Amino acid sequence: MPLRYTKIVCTIGPATSEENMIVELVKAGMDAARLNFSHGSHSEHLQRLKSLRKISEELKINISVIQDLPGPKLRVGKLLREPLKLEEGSIVKLSNSPFQQNDQEIPVLFKNLSKLVEVGSEVYLADGTIRLRVIDISKEWVSCRVELGGLLTTGKGINIPKAKGDVSAITEEDIEHIKFGVQNEVDYIAVSFVRSARDILRAKEVLKGFNSDIPVIAKIEKSEAVENIQEIVSSCDAVMVARGDLGVEIGIENVPLVQKKVIKLANLLGKPVITATQILISMLSQPTPTRAEVSDIANAILDGTDALMLSEETAVGKYPLEAVRVLARVAASTEREMVYQPKPVIDAESVEEAIGRAACQVANAVKAKFIVAYTRSGSTARLIAKHRPMIPIKAFTPNTKVARRLSIVWGTESFYAQESANAPLPDMVEEHLKKLDLVRQGDTVIVVAGMPTGPVGSTNMIRVQKIEK
Repeated sequence: MPLRYTKIVCTIGPATSEENMIVELVKAGMDAARLNFSHGSHSEHLQRLKSLRKISEELKINISVIQDLPGPKLRVGKLLREPLKLEEGSIVKLSNSPFQQNDQEIPVLFKNLSKLVEVGSEVYLADGTIRLRVIDISKEWVSCRVELGGLLTTGKGINIPKAKGDVSAITEEDIEHIKFGVQNEVDYIAVSFVRSARDILRAKEVLKGFNSDIPVIAKIEKSEAVENIQEIVSSCDAVMVARGDLGVEIGIENVPLVQKKVIKLANLLGKPVITATQILISMLSQPTPTRAEVSDIANAILDGTDALMLSEETAVGKYPLEAVRVLARVAASTEREMVYQPKPVIDAESVEEAIGRAACQVANAVKAKFIVAYTRSGSTARLIAKHRPMIPIKAFTPNTKVARRLSIVWGTESFYAQESANAPLPDMVEEHLKKLDLVRQGDTVIVVAGMPTGPVGSTNMIRVQKIEK
């Protein structure tokens, strides 16, 4: 498999739940797995999680598991007859009911719909393919005119750009999911429909209540999130550009520039960023991608994304393995043309930031084989990865959770390494590199760590180390 810096996240679903299929996904290039809690039961997800952990141990590869929460997603309730055809110009009522009563009604699985809209509000159904305009409101229903018709089925999503009110991104259902995630030690929790930093802080508050410090991913898919992007990225641990709902919220023509803006900000702040949704959507039913999809993948990599995520492609698609292989090939090909662009060390904001920049520059100058980060929290590896050195990063950590979490960080391969009170850190690092058969006599590596072992996150040492024997 060619050298690849960009990470691949695969959604595990009905098409990829079997252990043998997960093994093949890993061999094809999967670095992290997403469990979508909008679908499936806790027992189904637990079985998938157990399979991932077992395979990770057997293959000696750290696979990160992302628990993706449903959030306050508005969905169409149970329809009497499907599909329901909505004609342009017709009038329909959105009702606070789980079941449809007649063909002029659309049931909505959300009790306070009327509080989210006003006369004139746009309402989108089925990933934005159907557009309604609010013309009247009561406590029990919202009357709308169909401006763009189409076919509607049970369970389809409902989007209200710039919805009124303050709907928390963390629902009671999400709290139960978080409890499950904590009990089963998922590696990240992704919060859906984030509007502001308050949603991230609320998720962390819930996690703290369960005595957990699982990192939180902010999914950027609301127009309000775009408006509050600086505070959101500053408060979260990682970011996901969820382009599906985002396109409905802000208009598809605005998504590419927002994607670039979010990735640039995440890079600047050293937060891992995942680009998601419709990466290879044509491969749901076709064995090869379109040229436009390949260009989209390459541009996301050039933008600076840490990872690319497959959703339906691997969850329910006909060609999940082929989709992963395409991502791996395009990433490797694109990265060959990327050039490391150093920034001056003199304007670094902190000692840690200066060390991260300097490590990349020294590694580039001496043509090091690897940059080796010894880290307990993962921050040292992230400090280096944010500068996108075109030299692989090998992270050693005494924390197995950190080792798994680093699997979504650009250019970083992580390994468990127990701390030793007797061996000096450089000797310990060299021993691990040799044991893993990663170096040969004469190779040069750059070692970055905190010395002496101090507070978590205290990166303060660079060493140029030549492998002597």
